[in-house]
Amino acid sequence: MAAGGELPFTRVLDTVISAFDGAGGVVFELNRKNGAISNWCGNGLEAGEDEYIGHINAINPRMHYSMRHAPGHLCYEGKFIDDRSMDRHEFYSWLSDVEQFRYFIGSRVYDDGDVSLFSSVEFVQKQGHAETEKIEAFRRIAPSIGNAWRIAKRSANGSDGTEPYSWTPDHLPWSIFAVDLNTSIVQMNNSARQLFDAGKVLCVEDGTLHPKDRQARVRFEQAMIQAMRGVTSETLLSSGNGAPPLVAQFLPVNPSRLAHPSPVSVLMYVWDPLENAGGLGGALERLYGLTAAEAQLAEQLATGAELSSAAASLGISRNTARNHLQQVFAKTGTHRQGEFLTRIMGVLRD
Repeated sequence: MAAGGELPFTRVLDTVISAFDGAGGVVFELNRKNGAISNWCGNGLEAGEDEYIGHINAINPRMHYSMRHAPGHLCYEGKFIDDRSMDRHEFYSWLSDVEQFRYFIGSRVYDDGDVSLFSSVEFVQKQGHAETEKIEAFRRIAPSIGNAWRIAKRSANGSDGTEPYSWTPDHLPWSIFAVDLNTSIVQMNNSARQLFDAGKVLCVEDGTLHPKDRQARVRFEQAMIQAMRGVTSETLLSSGNGAPPLVAQFLPVNPSRLAHPSPVSVLMYVWDPLENAGGLGGALERLYGLTAAEAQLAEQLATGAELSSAAASLGISRNTARNHLQQVFAKTGTHRQGEFLTRIMGVLRD
């Protein structure tokens, strides 16, 4: 709802901070060429926006470090500075004295030309360094923060959402469909058009967008209805020919908040989670406490393998594989392979 403009974006930030047991957080855009910071959104900060921005641009090493890396780069204090050095560092002395913050997890979420979106969660000294699980979890959630930020910007009062193509830029790494209240396609970016034209994942019947796989239609329609009601939702889309599914995320748009009427009601982002599946097993070990054997099996299943073929590939019996799978279900809080795959989509997305 905050993404759609019905609530301030600080509500998104509040939710993220709470989820990570943080003490504060910021989201802002930074022009990498001139250092100018704009559209700043902060929570839990005692200093004013100008003072915080001044310190970031003047002396904060994480900013310069992050600026040299590609979007999606994750940053946390332990990556480049130890506690002893922090005690002697001007920025961290100021941060501790004024804000009582000591540690953080942050990300250069995405680039849009010369401007990058940064987001971070801050922690006080008694909380200590963020655990590996929190760092990995932030890596998974950062792209969703970026999605919400894009929608919130376009839904803000005074913005012009009358041009449908403004909702579906080609430079973003997803297939993006803009649909209206009747679930009819209003606009697609090039990636979405290619996906649609392939005819294996999505189709239009009676003017309405549907999955090609009829068994997936109920879940798809339920997710779309939730988005129409202002709730972000996700589902899986069959990619055909027995290949692993694609992820579809539905983001609500609130046209009533636009300066001018727009036909766009929901944006659907579609991506292949396996494009960046390297190292999934290790991430699952850290996030869910899987053993090495369980993580190896989970990685096989996540890439579309059947249980029997996964067992053969790993050189274990089907019964052993089944026992590992039951442990994977128990540790990830799932009950079926499809449910497990949905649960780890956020990990695969990175």
